[in-house]
Amino acid sequence: MNFDCLEEKTDQPLLEVNKEFLINLPRDQRIMLNDWFESVWKIRESEPERHYYAFLHAWEILSIMAEILTGSHDSDRWYTTLLEDGYLKGIFNGVMENKKSLMRMYVKRFAQLFPIFEITELDKQGIEKPQSIVRAEVIKYYEDKGLHNYAPGCWKVHSSDSEFLPDWEHTLSAWYMVRKNLLKSPHGWSHTELSVRIVSSAFLALIYFFKEGKLFFENPSLRPDIFERTQVLSSL
Repeated sequence: MNFDCLEEKTDQPLLEVNKEFLINLPRDQRIMLNDWFESVWKIRESEPERHYYAFLHAWEILSIMAEILTGSHDSDRWYTTLLEDGYLKGIFNGVMENKKSLMRMYVKRFAQLFPIFEITELDKQGIEKPQSIVRAEVIKYYEDKGLHNYAPGCWKVHSSDSEFLPDWEHTLSAWYMVRKNLLKSPHGWSHTELSVRIVSSAFLALIYFFKEGKLFFENPSLRPDIFERTQVLSSL
């Protein structure tokens, strides 16, 4: 999918990405990151309400990886850089090509909830909470209010495409919006854009990206998801 449709442009030059900084991270630091990943990985089997906490931790792991890759602590700058850089993009898109991938399944589930609207914009315009909890009706309600600040920014281009398969850029932009929304809602997690379904789907897509992208050590304790694998195979 052409990234130009996302319209994620910036006047700032993109940062330089050096994947060797992450690949050759000193062993004690890699073990620390791996242990952190494994502790968050285990939460995927918990009740979905715990996935709010888990998503924040999973995003923080991605943030640290991005800082290592780019040398920048500025999330806006490394975000726009990673949208276009080929390293994590290549890993993500490679996993998505596998029709038996669990990450692919969770990414597709997450994409069914697109777009994710920016909460601060909704509050700024004083938009009341829609009555419906059906996602398609919520989206139409916000659209009818003239809201266009959402992620992915090119959602309208793909909304009628039943074959749309999100790539790295589209998924990362939606993850980033979920992260921005998480601590900005005056209504807490009851907000439509922070529903359990949205946050849980975002978390599972992200944590399986770490796992199936083999970005961390393959620990023996990370047992195969036999039941989930069966679920995926039966849904193909």
